[in-house]
Amino acid sequence: MKIAIVRQECSYSKGGAERYAANLCRELCDLGHTVHLVAEVFDETIHPEIHFTPVKVNRTSSATRTLSFHSNAQKAISSIKPDKTIALSRTFPADIFRVSDPLHASWMKTRYGSGLRHKIESLNPRHRAILSLENSILSLNNTTSIVTNSNLSKELILEQHTYPSENIHVVYNGIDLNRFTPPKTHSHSTKLLFVGQDFRRKGLHHLINAIGQLKNSPHKITLDIIGRDKPTAFQKQASQLGIAEQIHFKGTTPQIEKLYQSADLLVFPSLSDPFANVVAEAMACSLPVITTTTNGSFEIISEGFNGYVVDGNDPQLPTLLAEKIDTFLNLTPPKKDQFRQEARSTAEKLTISNNAKSILQILENQ
Repeated sequence: MKIAIVRQECSYSKGGAERYAANLCRELCDLGHTVHLVAEVFDETIHPEIHFTPVKVNRTSSATRTLSFHSNAQKAISSIKPDKTIALSRTFPADIFRVSDPLHASWMKTRYGSGLRHKIESLNPRHRAILSLENSILSLNNTTSIVTNSNLSKELILEQHTYPSENIHVVYNGIDLNRFTPPKTHSHSTKLLFVGQDFRRKGLHHLINAIGQLKNSPHKITLDIIGRDKPTAFQKQASQLGIAEQIHFKGTTPQIEKLYQSADLLVFPSLSDPFANVVAEAMACSLPVITTTTNGSFEIISEGFNGYVVDGNDPQLPTLLAEKIDTFLNLTPPKKDQFRQEARSTAEKLTISNNAKSILQILENQ
């Protein structure tokens, strides 16, 4: 089958959604399909048989960036003439649109509430562009099937759109279990890890407040922050709380698995995520996780066995995080080891092969 895959950035050195796109392209090639990747940024090491079609993007503003990628991607698809198209970024028409990024309408409600601020932000050209695209995509006239990576995302779509439920398929992400592996040895520490590209949406400010509440803990807690975002406001927040020396901004890394392997706990209090890949990647490295009910990957967490889940909508979120962090750090080493084993066992069910085969089955049944 000749398959076009659309994702603005497709790379192993970017975030979880970009790594998912790379894994899907690679797996479909290995399964014998002809893959045409339509993207702005492409990692050439993904697979030698991928056909790459570059997309030019107008970066004058956020709105032009979003709309120009959609428009130019569609022109590229028209020239490729694929049998099927899988959209991993916001564009239409497509045979499958996979919800890789948060539903924008839901995120705006989370970020701005439902009052005057929301009305004002709704006039912002960037938000208007994304919401317009989202509304067009979530129409059966433009998208044959929707794939979500969590039940949470499916429920949000059904709450806000009239897209038929039977055309929405939940397919959990696949993880590269050969890359994301447990460490050979592990020395229990109090090193916490946060991984994300959009610090505010991922809830970093809540996590820093939580560590502030634990600054008198007998545990010498440190937090490594991995991601591409401006740290200034969060560094100021840590300084005001008196914990600046405990918070370390590390930037980005192409070898995120090494950081998963050396940490004691991933804390990922996202305020809006369809299914954050970092949770499954961490668990594949035997790293227990604390995350939120507003991140779809909470669905693979078994409370008190491989991690913990807290209410992402609770105004006392920092306190909830602090309590769970403290609970985990007070576990005995054998109990922590049990958490780590359970985390890896859970991740082993999430293979790239199973994910790609599920996507293909949806295409074949259309």
